[in-house]
Amino acid sequence: MNIIIVYYSFSGNTHKAAEIIEEILAAQNHSVKRLRIEAPNESKNFFIQALRGLTRRKVEISPIQTDLSAYDLIIFGCPVWAADMVPAMRKFLEQASGLSGKPAAAFVTYHSGFGKEHCLDSMQRALKQKGATEISRFSLSQFKVNDRELIGRLVKNMRP
Repeated sequence: MNIIIVYYSFSGNTHKAAEIIEEILAAQNHSVKRLRIEAPNESKNFFIQALRGLTRRKVEISPIQTDLSAYDLIIFGCPVWAADMVPAMRKFLEQASGLSGKPAAAFVTYHSGFGKEHCLDSMQRALKQKGATEISRFSLSQFKVNDRELIGRLVKNMRP
């Protein structure tokens, strides 16, 4: 299976989770690519970032592959900010194409857990609007991003 993991990471937690997901899937003989969303002009201050997330401010992202039609499974990951997905992921999903009829998965990393379900709901709605089907989802505490066994179980429950 040809799989891509598209993710945004501010502090490195989502990046670590994406790396482990890639390793687990590659060990199962899948072809896996990781694609990190970068927002070069964003503030490095977490509180400013959270406020931008809360107010749904637009952010510019670096040019990135947005046609995902070549993949059999598309996995999206980002941290939870202000109970929603980060502006960079929202921007990527606005630009993304090739998801129609494709299975997808969404995962979030979080600190307190507040808003994680709302964030996953937002991601799921955005993926459905792009035509993705069979959307799996899971959340991962920042304190568990190195837990390969847990991540392995969560990945095993993903469809297809």
